[in-house]
Order: sequence, then C-alpha cells, then structure tokens
Amino acid sequence: MRKVTLLGRLAAWLAYRLFRGPFARRSPLVHKLAMKLFRYGAERGDRAALTTYGSLLHFRGADPQSRTQGALYLQAAAEQGDAKALWLVGKFYEEGVMPFFARDQKRAQECFYKAAELGHPLAQSHVEATER
Repeated sequence: MRKVTLLGRLAAWLAYRLFRGPFARRSPLVHKLAMKLFRYGAERGDRAALTTYGSLLHFRGADPQSRTQGALYLQAAAEQGDAKALWLVGKFYEEGVMPFFARDQKRAQECFYKAAELGHPLAQSHVEATER
C-alpha cells in the first residue's frame, strides 16, 4: 500500500457519504461510483476505505478473488491499527480463512488484544472470555 494521500482520503470520505446516503440503495450507478471511490481511497492507503471496501469485498464479493482481495485490504487496515480490521483479521487467523491466513491461534490472539485495546467491543468480550 502507498502512503495515504489527500485525494485518497477525499475519495474515501465521498464514497462513504454516497454509500450511506439514500441514493445508493436505489441507484446502481451511485452504488458503482461509491465502490470505485472506495477502491481509489483503499489503493491510496486510506484506513477507513481499506476497512470498508475490504469488508464489502470479503463478505459480499461475487467470486473468490474478490473475497481474497477484500481480506488483503482488511489486513492492510489492521496493520494501520484499525480496530474493526484487527478483529476481522484475528477471526481469519482463528478460523484459518484462505491461503493467506493459515490457522494461527497466537496471531489471532495478538489481533484480538490489539483490537480490544483500541476499544472494539467484540474483541473486548472475546479477550475477557479467554482470560477467565
């Protein structure tokens, strides 16, 4: 991933506004534009775009390549310290998702602890449950 650029942040901000707005649900054209802007922002290293676009690709992707690319975007967001991405990457390692995330309990726990420290509620519950 590249260093975050101003255009990347702007694209991510605009994509999020379009995606969450009332028109994206009704207009395939607005949805398509929002996804292109998310991708632009993610490719330029914006953490929010990496997390959102990565989640959309991984969980709603049309094919295995999209889901794999989404997981890699989430991993990049986790490396930047995004709590949601850390939680998801931890789950990937815990479950052994895809070839890039072989089952590794130690790495999963590291991700969960970092996400919990950043305030992710599911990670906090998970860490509390494992410490009992």
